[in-house]
Amino acid sequence: MYIVDIILSYDIEQVQQEEKEYLLLGTFLRTKGLNLYYYNPVDESVKEAVIKYSDTIHIYKMSDNRFITIDWEAQKCTVDSKCIYFECLNMINAISRVKRFKKGIVKNLFNLRKPNPDSIKFF
Repeated sequence: MYIVDIILSYDIEQVQQEEKEYLLLGTFLRTKGLNLYYYNPVDESVKEAVIKYSDTIHIYKMSDNRFITIDWEAQKCTVDSKCIYFECLNMINAISRVKRFKKGIVKNLFNLRKPNPDSIKFF
């Protein structure tokens, strides 16, 4: 009778999670009263974008000893590069806008405005 020692060796691997890189795609001006929606052309769905509001505020002292409060990062939204973002009043208007975009009546679905660098600065 033979006694055979079987040694099993297990290699343990630790997989490091891949780092995610976040890039600032741009700053856009929002229109008061409108909601932000996005259209995904892959699955042809229209959904409302989730907007995160900042919990910080900056207080500045003016020359006449008044204080003003400014929130530079009031609203943030994580975007998907495959989707087209636009503003509409409600979901019904967003769906009808996408339908008009598909038919060719609306040339560009994206309707957000870029900030004007030559605008008046108060501080």
